[in-house]
Amino acid sequence: MAPLVTIGMKIGDLWYPLEVYADSGASYTVIHATVAVGVGFNYQAGERTYLQVGDGSFIPVYLHKLEVQLGGERFTAKIGFSEKLGIRFNLLGRADIFDRFKICFQEGQGILTFELAKAGT
Repeated sequence: MAPLVTIGMKIGDLWYPLEVYADSGASYTVIHATVAVGVGFNYQAGERTYLQVGDGSFIPVYLHKLEVQLGGERFTAKIGFSEKLGIRFNLLGRADIFDRFKICFQEGQGILTFELAKAGT
């Protein structure tokens, strides 16, 4: 079972639910550019960077600080958009996410849990 979770992402004044693949190897959360285009968001206005992907190549990613919701927790996170994300999943990456939550992958049971991390833990 893939470690998929639904998050909320605020673009403009509206919230959108997105299914993301929790990827501890991903530096940033990266969303398919078609999501941004579909809601009229100019994702290319963000800070452009290049991320290395599994085959060793680099893809352009446009980073934005956006409000997201995971469970009952709302916070600002650096979210990237790319037209070159070569997998069918959106990715939930480490930046601004993995330091906020204790994340437990229980592969055998097909369970993925997020617990709000307490300061100093």
